[in-house]
Amino acid sequence: MDMNASIAMLIKPHVDMALAHQFRLELVHPHTQQRMTPVQREEFLTHAFAEIANGMGVDRFLQTPAERLDQFAVMSVMKNHDTAGLLRSLVNSFMIAYACPETSDRAFAALVQIEGLRAEVADSKGQGQMTNKPDLQKAARELEAHLSASAGPNHTPQSPLFKVLIGADRVYVKSGYPLKDVPKVFMGFPVEPVVGQPM
Repeated sequence: MDMNASIAMLIKPHVDMALAHQFRLELVHPHTQQRMTPVQREEFLTHAFAEIANGMGVDRFLQTPAERLDQFAVMSVMKNHDTAGLLRSLVNSFMIAYACPETSDRAFAALVQIEGLRAEVADSKGQGQMTNKPDLQKAARELEAHLSASAGPNHTPQSPLFKVLIGADRVYVKSGYPLKDVPKVFMGFPVEPVVGQPM
């Protein structure tokens, strides 16, 4: 069995899963400007998912939800970006910049910023404090209580001054302006302010 046939077989369950659902972003056929037929969508997803698997590696691909793969593929086409190239560039650029002493700190800061965007997306879906790490979740809740006490009566659930979001290994404090009393570390976890974003 050649490599292309092997990848096609590995990605098929993810293609089938995506085909069974309609997600937020979808492509129209470039010539007809109509929604893709199931056959056209299957062709697109098979090609795009193979590109993604080549870009991120098959093991990581198999661990990624079909919705995330579908939406990444659609957005990369809508933006006219190289689907697999985005992933390769992300990894290669980070590794090169992180491995250089002059740029290592800035590379890590850029990664933290991307993780912060991920936390904001999760929050927009009502998943801003979801994690499989109980200690991180506890730290987020206690930090929220700590900051709420400092903020006083102006901070309410209906009109929040800030939100505490959970990242991969840290918490983010999102606010419209810089807050006082935001610690750099809380209960052993780094705390990253995200300032100037609408609540």
